[in-house]
Amino acid sequence: MKGISGSMRHAKHFHKDLYSKWHRIFSGIAMVDVDSVECCQNKGCWKPLLLVETVYDTGNYVKYTNVLYQLAETCNLPAYLVFYKPRNPNDEDLVMEFKVKRIYPLSARLRTISEAVWVRYLRMLQSEHQKICKHGGNKV
Repeated sequence: MKGISGSMRHAKHFHKDLYSKWHRIFSGIAMVDVDSVECCQNKGCWKPLLLVETVYDTGNYVKYTNVLYQLAETCNLPAYLVFYKPRNPNDEDLVMEFKVKRIYPLSARLRTISEAVWVRYLRMLQSEHQKICKHGGNKV
């Protein structure tokens, strides 16, 4: 699968919304799930590099990102809203289509980008961090 190493971690199967459903039972508390935190690939570092709110692309491009913005601002991390869907839902090869909107630091309009452009951006974040990472060479 397109440049994914054999050491790729696979998520364990779980009921994704169970905690959320439990949390909603109680009044006086509130939560928002955090979808994705891109982090350094080096074991022992794992420094957060990017916050991402992911949404399956159904054509509705309205999504509140107030908490994501505040987290990004507090942590001084870039943040994006990413709408995604498979290019061909019937194809077993996982090729994605993306619409992305930068939330922080400077908000930008929603734009369509290719899978290659999104991967290039994620790799650039890794590359830039590797210049200062004290855990280089300890890749997971």
